[in-house]
Amino acid sequence: MRSSITMAALAAVLAGAATEGGCTGIAVRPLGTLASGQAVEGVTLTNDRGMTLSYMDYGATITGATVADRNGRRDNVMLHLPDLAAYERSKTKYAAVIGRYAGRIGNARYTLDGKTVELIPNAKGLTIHGGPDGYEKRVWQRRDFTDKASLGSVYTLVSPDGDQRFPGTVTIEVTYRLQRASDEFSMEYAVRTDAPTVVNLTNHGYFNLSGAGSGGLASHRFCIAASRYAVTDENRVPTGALAPVAGTVLDLRRPTVIAPLLTRPSPLLGDPPGFDHSYLFDQPGSRVAVIDDSVSGRRLEIVSSAPSAQFYTGNGFNGSERGTSGKPYDKYDGFAFETQYLPDSPNHPDFPSTAVYPGQVQRTMTSFRFSTVPRDGSGGACMPSVR
Repeated sequence: MRSSITMAALAAVLAGAATEGGCTGIAVRPLGTLASGQAVEGVTLTNDRGMTLSYMDYGATITGATVADRNGRRDNVMLHLPDLAAYERSKTKYAAVIGRYAGRIGNARYTLDGKTVELIPNAKGLTIHGGPDGYEKRVWQRRDFTDKASLGSVYTLVSPDGDQRFPGTVTIEVTYRLQRASDEFSMEYAVRTDAPTVVNLTNHGYFNLSGAGSGGLASHRFCIAASRYAVTDENRVPTGALAPVAGTVLDLRRPTVIAPLLTRPSPLLGDPPGFDHSYLFDQPGSRVAVIDDSVSGRRLEIVSSAPSAQFYTGNGFNGSERGTSGKPYDKYDGFAFETQYLPDSPNHPDFPSTAVYPGQVQRTMTSFRFSTVPRDGSGGACMPSVR
């Protein structure tokens, strides 16, 4: 039997309602049970500035990030669903951890060290996000923590040998960390294995800096510090070519309002148009993207050690799902910036390697820092700047 937290109660979690979480600044609340009978808890972190970050054990899914606009008003800038049952039904993977391999693997197979691994193909004969029974549909184990500068949780998942047909028992730790003194949170990944395998993790979060459910991306300006993108075939599987963005609609190295580009079809954006492309960063470990919103005045700066990101403009939203505001999520109502390794990397030796071996730890980290845009609009460029 399934039970689920009410919309009002989940909204309270997203707002940081107080419960006994055992750690200062950490509130924990039961969200109900899944159809399997597994209980799920939700967590809300609150920092010294009043920013909150909320997530739940199901899929290690982030359910909200409330940050201030230029007038000090705080809104949830991450698209989310109203209750646990809605997440269990959804196939959209809102802000969940994706694995064992985020993105596409062509022909549902790869070869590592001379051994070919056959994965689970979909109807098009390729593997997407690792295949069925993805990590976003599992209940992760959680340990909450606080330290002088931050607070958060460490999520752990053990993926057994043969899971989704991938070799090796893989132990994954995902840390969500909210800074106490700044409106900034990070996602930190650590992967260990007992046999050679490939792993590519990401978070499938969608943002709208005007607030979730506020509408499209017309007021957003994007800057991505990437000079190349991965060329793909008709099934959006990389061909192995890394082409320059210069001279194309994909060139976002300077702050760009992309809304006009989404009104007209083009060879790279498709028909109907939309971004769904893998960008290879010029300098991982630096500031790789800056997004501004002229309506709210919010700015999001992204720093990542990952080599690339999938930039997606919510092309598949169709109004069938709603957040706690009750407003439907329609096409282009949010954007995803999924820092990760490139899709199909195991089949392209020139791509950054996703191979993990016993005794090694695959680590990546991405931070999301929120602020407000200066009145003169300065600081929006995203050329690499090591912090």
